Amino acid sequence: MIRMVIRMKQNEFDNEIRYKLFRNVRELLHPAISKKNISDYKIVIDEDILPVRVFYPKKVTHLTKAIIYIHGDGKVTNCEGNYSQICKSLSIHTNSILIAIEYVEKNYQELYEEVWNTIQYLYKELDRNELPESNITIVGDSTGCNIITGINELNKNDISISKEILFYPTLSLEYFGESQYESIKKNDSFNENVLNQLKNYFSKIATPEDLMNQKMNPLKRKQNIVPNTLILVGNVDVLKDEAKAYSEQAENIQYKELAFCSHGFLKKMDNEVEEEVWKEVNDFLE
Repeated sequence: MIRMVIRMKQNEFDNEIRYKLFRNVRELLHPAISKKNISDYKIVIDEDILPVRVFYPKKVTHLTKAIIYIHGDGKVTNCEGNYSQICKSLSIHTNSILIAIEYVEKNYQELYEEVWNTIQYLYKELDRNELPESNITIVGDSTGCNIITGINELNKNDISISKEILFYPTLSLEYFGESQYESIKKNDSFNENVLNQLKNYFSKIATPEDLMNQKMNPLKRKQNIVPNTLILVGNVDVLKDEAKAYSEQAENIQYKELAFCSHGFLKKMDNEVEEEVWKEVNDFLE
């Protein structure tokens, strides 16, 4: 049994359900659901309960685009506990309903399958409610992009993922030894503690055997389906080179470097960078 639960409390994700009111996706798409442009839900799939936060653009009378957002680890991106401003800006600047999936750290295989089940449900329900799969984009940042690429591997044409956007993606596990990527050696000073935080994150969700076999490394595994993809990464990001290497695996992956930006740039952008980011994103979504 799958259902959605709305929780009428405007704060960050947590594991409590203060108020339960069952809603379906058709109601979720209705602008009257949220007067403050943000609503918290619970998606219940079998025995799993996964919170999502839904962001609405300012003009919600006719929603034609949807974004499913997979956030990164907050300690890596300096967004711990608060991705709301990033999601809000992304929703407003793309005029899309944005559904941000929250998840807890667990065994990586369980994590991927849990998020994958949620994405399948959302795709099928949105499509059933007159928002076609071609108008849905999966977006993630940092370690969230690692989950997205894992989902591509799990997808056996179960759903048609047409577009993905990866912000400063984490696409390699070369943080536990000597790396072949120059950006890791050259840009560490611009991304203080990022590599240590990445080691901590992956050590929590993967066994040493998984890390040794690099099962979670998109650069080492075969992607069944690679949707049209946009990668946006800072030119002084410690992970820049691995993102570029991933972009060279398929012709339908666009790669763009942003000047003077490091890992986690979505958290704080000046006007010039913000204008460039939203232009690249909207040009890709057209």
